[in-house]
Amino acid sequence: MNTLKNIFGIVLIIAFVISSCSKNDDESIILPEEILEYDDILGFYESNGVQKQNFTIDATTGGSITGEEGTKVIFPPNSLVDIDGNLISGSVEVSIREIFTASQMILSNKPTNAVNFSDENTFLLSEGETEVVVTQNGNSLNMASGTFYQIQVPSAGGADDDMLPFVGEATNDGGIIWNATRDVGIGNGTSGIVYNAAPSSYIYDVFDTGWSNCDKFYAYPGEKTTNYINLTTSPNAPETAVYLVFKENNLPAVVKIFNEGTPIIQSYTDSLPVGLEVTYVLITIEDNQQYLATKSIVISEEEELSFTFEAKTTQEILDALTLLD
Repeated sequence: MNTLKNIFGIVLIIAFVISSCSKNDDESIILPEEILEYDDILGFYESNGVQKQNFTIDATTGGSITGEEGTKVIFPPNSLVDIDGNLISGSVEVSIREIFTASQMILSNKPTNAVNFSDENTFLLSEGETEVVVTQNGNSLNMASGTFYQIQVPSAGGADDDMLPFVGEATNDGGIIWNATRDVGIGNGTSGIVYNAAPSSYIYDVFDTGWSNCDKFYAYPGEKTTNYINLTTSPNAPETAVYLVFKENNLPAVVKIFNEGTPIIQSYTDSLPVGLEVTYVLITIEDNQQYLATKSIVISEEEELSFTFEAKTTQEILDALTLLD
């Protein structure tokens, strides 16, 4: 009898251990909810966008800095002034941001939307967006009148006579619109940009601090149309960021479709090339949860598109966007 009791007891103990292990295993696969440090799309950009790189140069002698992705910024001697126009000497702080890929453009909210020389809305193929900010003791500095610094960016597309320097103008949603500059500079005296074969790169003149870009207008000889984006399925339609992404000759174009808070928004009128293969990317945040929707399509005439939003962690969004690069 004692032997039977002992065996029964051992069986109970084993069953308890197996049950406990099974319970712990089940609990271990339950992932904790991601706690976001922001609650809106602007916070998403600030946390996940390209971050500043900080450098120091001497304002009197000038100097050059090189970013992590190969962007070089070259300042001439005695070219920096304070807000009152006084020439600056001594050590100054230079911060830059480099943007080359579609994912970086989306995460930083720096698309390639632009205005052409006829004041029409259009978009660009980019060889690299660069922000340059110069300060001394926390005070912003500017370029002295008649001076400029130069930016050299690695080229992914090779020599192209259509490349131009652009300057960025901030939009109300923290994004940017690019305007081509015709300031006289290097090269042929009108474009202000030249191509270097070794290493493959573009170098251009910049006459003020802030955002600049080495791009070309996207040229499409065929028919163009308007797309309509239906946001009724979005968890937070008024604060949904909508991007259209494509690539040509290794150069990314990221077009932001501006959301005015209505359920159905539209692209720039008659601006999207019919037959172009693109991917739409939509991101929004609601109740501490991020949502992502993507759809690859061939643009057709006057099309209205709807999307399926899925809850995603930050890493899942980053991984999905990287696939577009």
